[in-house]
Amino acid sequence: MNERNIDPNAPMIALTYDDGPSLRLTPILLEELKKNNAVATFFLLGNNVEVYPDIAKMIVENGNEIGIHGYDHSDLSVLSAEELQQQMNSTREIIEGATGYTPVIMRPTYGFLSDTLRENVNMPIILWSIDTFDWANRNAETVYNSVIENVSDGDIILMHDIIESTIEASKALIPELINRGYQLVTVSELSQYKGVPLEPGVVYKKIE
Repeated sequence: MNERNIDPNAPMIALTYDDGPSLRLTPILLEELKKNNAVATFFLLGNNVEVYPDIAKMIVENGNEIGIHGYDHSDLSVLSAEELQQQMNSTREIIEGATGYTPVIMRPTYGFLSDTLRENVNMPIILWSIDTFDWANRNAETVYNSVIENVSDGDIILMHDIIESTIEASKALIPELINRGYQLVTVSELSQYKGVPLEPGVVYKKIE
């Protein structure tokens, strides 16, 4: 991968993809990111990482970030503190085992929050500032427009790398966002370059 030179004073955004990895689609997205010298953040499900550990490893090897999205997409906000910690720990261990990478951020399934979740995940909670609703519209043009028409510096954009139309949208979005002057960084990089430390139990939707 080419050396990425990030200008902290130039606009930057974080593309994020939930629910993977996908055996067929995630590698296509990874190739597109690599081709454009860009990175993204992938909030993975533990059960998918168990099935496709090599894809999870490829995500990290290409310089992208992995966050925890739970084990099986059940609603984390209804779990007890003990159940939540058990699921977080098991998912972390699965990701570490597959990739050698230790996640430092999480995204709750459905974006649902609870006091118990905030107090017990022991990680920064990453939501989003642009929701493409790609899971509902399944339309590449709609996803593309939802980003291009609304994007601004510091945005965290929600998509899913298990949806074919999202991959198609991303293949157009990634070069176009770069063409418009946006640097595509991970969530942790966005925090670092913006000088906004990510704190456990705190919810972040945009970092500016």
